[in-house]
Amino acid sequence: MLDERLIENLKLMNLTEYESRTYLALVVKGTATVKEIRELAQIPYSREYDILENLEQRGYVVVQPGRPRRYRAVDPREILSKELKLRVKAVEELIAKLTPLYQKHMNEVSFDEVIWMLKGRDNIHDRLISMLESAKKEVLIVGIKPVTSEAIARALEEAKRRGVSIKALGEFGKNTTELFERIGVEYRMYPHDHSRFVVVDERELILASEDPANYVFALYNRNPGCIKLYRNYFHHIWEETPAQDLKPQGEIHKYGENKHLTTGKTSGRV
Repeated sequence: MLDERLIENLKLMNLTEYESRTYLALVVKGTATVKEIRELAQIPYSREYDILENLEQRGYVVVQPGRPRRYRAVDPREILSKELKLRVKAVEELIAKLTPLYQKHMNEVSFDEVIWMLKGRDNIHDRLISMLESAKKEVLIVGIKPVTSEAIARALEEAKRRGVSIKALGEFGKNTTELFERIGVEYRMYPHDHSRFVVVDERELILASEDPANYVFALYNRNPGCIKLYRNYFHHIWEETPAQDLKPQGEIHKYGENKHLTTGKTSGRV
């Protein structure tokens, strides 16, 4: 049996299903005849030679002379490193060419165009990571769930290393406070019961919530007026929650300790 996950990964190299199965079969077998490849890769009898010819042209397999003809896979390090270089070059060119075009239009967008809805935990999580990675001066967090994944914890830590000021308000349990203290995040206990939000550099806001059906959604906002409103709201609460009023860790259970935090598996929630 061939590893289906490896087959799916090979398909990302623009190989077809049958080409992926054939190459993987040859990697597993070492060298093989067409019949042996067909049996292990489970490819149609009528397609086997076309598939092998395509793989040979792309540099994935070589033919060994003789009767019957035998095939061998090219070293994965060699062919996949080549594929990686091609894709990195293509991505770098796309970034270089498309970014100026994108930024030009972003500077011209209207009020409606600077507010988008994000649907699904993964999309929200990825957008938040992108915001944290681009932070230059300030990150403001309200709520517990914006820091419930290892990736977000790493992004916060990297931002702090860059000299970014990070402040957080929320119902934080022991694991969270230990993380904040290790990274150097300023935090204060605040028992909120509304949507959570993150503001980055006075230019990006993500406002997240969950409806009763547990359908996760968030609003991503680049409108200066809205961002200023939430930023001012944060600082108002911050000033109204002085250090001497912080709840000691022994009382955190009053609000409930979050169980999905930082060092475990990514929850994907914001």
